[in-house]
Amino acid sequence: MKNQKLFEELKKSIPAIFAATELDRLTGNAMKWTTLQNRRSSKTLPESQKPPKSCFRHDGARKILLVRDELMNWWLETLSDNE
Repeated sequence: MKNQKLFEELKKSIPAIFAATELDRLTGNAMKWTTLQNRRSSKTLPESQKPPKSCFRHDGARKILLVRDELMNWWLETLSDNE
């Protein structure tokens, strides 16, 4: 499945913005919130391997929301085809 087609499929099942703690469930565990947090805070990873700041919104002091399209665009760029 090509990334654009995968993106379109994900758009059907994932809300435009959602609580970060729901990431595992909404992606069928293909993406993990803990892994995303580790990548986000890593001092050794290049910026291209970290999710962009535009993926994240804050609701109050603690709740983190994720912006689906921003996150999926970044994530799909990190995937490789098995061709």
